[in-house]
Amino acid sequence: MSEATQVRRLSLEDLPAVLALQAAVSGDLPEGFLFSKDDDQLRAHLDGTLGVAFGIAPHDELVAVSLLRVPSDEHPNRSGVPFPLVPPEDWPTRAGFLANTIVHPSVRGRGYQRALLDVRIAHAAAAGMRWICAGVHLDNVVSWANLLARGMVIVGIRFDPGYPIIGLLMTARGEAPASDASDRREVGARDARAHEELLRERYVGVEITRDGTVIYQRLALPLRTRPIEPA
Repeated sequence: MSEATQVRRLSLEDLPAVLALQAAVSGDLPEGFLFSKDDDQLRAHLDGTLGVAFGIAPHDELVAVSLLRVPSDEHPNRSGVPFPLVPPEDWPTRAGFLANTIVHPSVRGRGYQRALLDVRIAHAAAAGMRWICAGVHLDNVVSWANLLARGMVIVGIRFDPGYPIIGLLMTARGEAPASDASDRREVGARDARAHEELLRERYVGVEITRDGTVIYQRLALPLRTRPIEPA
């Protein structure tokens, strides 16, 4: 990683810059592409209460930021809403959640999202997480394609926010739920109902091709059809 893309952990001193970047970017995004955090929610990540925040600030100007929720005994994941395929006993305090990656339009395409993803996965593993979860708007193909490329797989979809959100999962060790490469199906990247149908049939999405086709493979374990918590 070059000096210009060096990732650092953010602190409460960075709150004004994080708020400014969030405001600058959120206005240009479709609904659901970014679940904006208020001051208190951001503080709780910046001070370590609910998780951690990382950023990239070449020339001391914050241009990219991302959050990782790290549950604990004091602040467990929301009860009653386990993530698909995460064992119920692991959900409260062993499932980290990737959230709110924001990259300023002027610096997109430089690998910042992937750099922020790598550092959050490493932090989650060091913090004792067993699972890495993410929820992404289905139309935000660039974001979830990066997650697939990093080894996550699509394990669920929900529609109750008023738009489709897909859930992606991997272990904190970088392993995906086991699937059968000999039993493959294909769907269009933005075909929400096709995703839903394959997930119900116990397939998981493992890859997106250059032409926008998502490759699904049959899951080797029972699929828990549970809701996905938004990022």
